[in-house]
Amino acid sequence: MEFYKQTIKEFIEDVESDKASPGGGSVAGLIGALSGALNSMVYSLTIGKKKYEELDEETKTMINSFREKSKEFTYRSLELMEEDRNGFLKLMECYKLPKDTEEEKLNRSNSIKEGTKEAMMPPLKLARESFAFYENLYVMNKYGNKMLLSDLGMSAILLHCTIESAVMNVKVNLNALRYDEKFFNQIKEELDILLNKSKNKKDEIVNQVNSVIFQE
Repeated sequence: MEFYKQTIKEFIEDVESDKASPGGGSVAGLIGALSGALNSMVYSLTIGKKKYEELDEETKTMINSFREKSKEFTYRSLELMEEDRNGFLKLMECYKLPKDTEEEKLNRSNSIKEGTKEAMMPPLKLARESFAFYENLYVMNKYGNKMLLSDLGMSAILLHCTIESAVMNVKVNLNALRYDEKFFNQIKEELDILLNKSKNKKDEIVNQVNSVIFQE
């Protein structure tokens, strides 16, 4: 059954069970979907309101475009939950390949290497696409309903959590790919940049939100 067809309770029970999947990668996707959904909620309670109607038509069109992109990100995150599960299960099958002969050992080794790269891609995509989603949060931070700033702040927190979680799931696979030094270093550098920039963007949004909703 696809994850999105499960109840929250069913999904949590699967996570805490002895099943091979869902695991951390799929959970990261769910966190991303929640971040997108919260941001979309801010759109839903902004568009059509008085301050929105006072904006010029070009700005309204821009906001509506970003609203659609926010919805797309939510469902893209759900897709990546499935991709992560499929990649992981495929990799597990590679480990079950026979290894009695030298030829079988070589085939198994090559299959594991390829399977590891494939399993790494869904969380890497999630990290990349989540980082790009900050642009959407900035739009809502500027034009969104100010009564929902705490929800926007939560969206930013969850988005950074998505990226941190996705990066960890990339690293657990990347660690097995050190034999390809150029590839390994390239991905590691990208992950470091994503994490650092994401934290800065998250902190920027959260600090702005806190300065409005809570006075020391």
